[in-house]
Amino acid sequence: MQIDGYEFMVDTVAKFFNTVRVSGWFHHPNDRLRSVAVANEETVGCVTETGIDHGGVIAAYGPGKGFSIQYLQPREGLSDNAAVTFTTESGWSATIPLLQLCADRLSHYPGGAMMRRFIDTVDAMPGARVLDIGGRNRSRIDRSQEFRSAETTVLDILDGDNVDVVGDAHELGRLFPPGHFDAVYSVSVFEHLMMPWSVAAQMNQVLKPGGIALIFTHQTLGMHDIPWDFWRFSDTAWDALFNPRTGFEIVERMLESEQFIIPFIYRPIKAYAERAAGYEGSAVLVRKTGPCQLAWNVKPADLTATMYPGGTENPYEKKG
Repeated sequence: MQIDGYEFMVDTVAKFFNTVRVSGWFHHPNDRLRSVAVANEETVGCVTETGIDHGGVIAAYGPGKGFSIQYLQPREGLSDNAAVTFTTESGWSATIPLLQLCADRLSHYPGGAMMRRFIDTVDAMPGARVLDIGGRNRSRIDRSQEFRSAETTVLDILDGDNVDVVGDAHELGRLFPPGHFDAVYSVSVFEHLMMPWSVAAQMNQVLKPGGIALIFTHQTLGMHDIPWDFWRFSDTAWDALFNPRTGFEIVERMLESEQFIIPFIYRPIKAYAERAAGYEGSAVLVRKTGPCQLAWNVKPADLTATMYPGGTENPYEKKG
């Protein structure tokens, strides 16, 4: 974010019950940040720091550009009115809403642009057919509507208003003809697939030669939709699923949305666990280069009698 030649960005706005931590960097070529303060929010206590090193901008702007705020409030939550006041040594000052600072930071995450490029590429294919794996509008989101010209088929294990085919992604080859689709995509589904390597092979079967696929899932996220929450994927995990043996090449991959990972119970070996990060989002764009050379004949029903749970609840929203 830039105002009057001042440039700043948050990289953390984290709520932990009644505590909020805000951190980031602030730069001006001829002025220095003197103080940061919480505005428009009732606080019980607050600790602030400026002039600390920020590894993300040292190369571009030099040392001492970082700031942090940690404050305790009498209630749980993050007020829509909460803001940060930046004041410099020259007397320049600006008060920016925390939610605006969050929106600015989120706009720099790569996932949205990656999805946009995928959609534009598919829409440029004459008569393209697209398969959406797990696209039921459970969260009131129907991503199939984002394609302007492609014919989209929504597959889901459960029925729904926008579901075209009810079926198991592990059996794509039974549900669709070989080489039927120009593209496949899936959002927040691969963590719920019991055998994602099998689904990768099935995707190869229903994709045309040269067809592309975009997968969004998670590297770090709380357990949800139990008992059908099986996997988490780093950006390098994709090599195990999409490789020459499964008939794919990886075109692009990314991680985004950093997550703190701390234990419920303190242990000395985890004294600084918050200094490491996980990532909520993990994504990969792949292209089919040839037939899959592997086979996996086991189905989820061979291993479990459970079923993916229905419902529309968000486990991260406060209930009651």
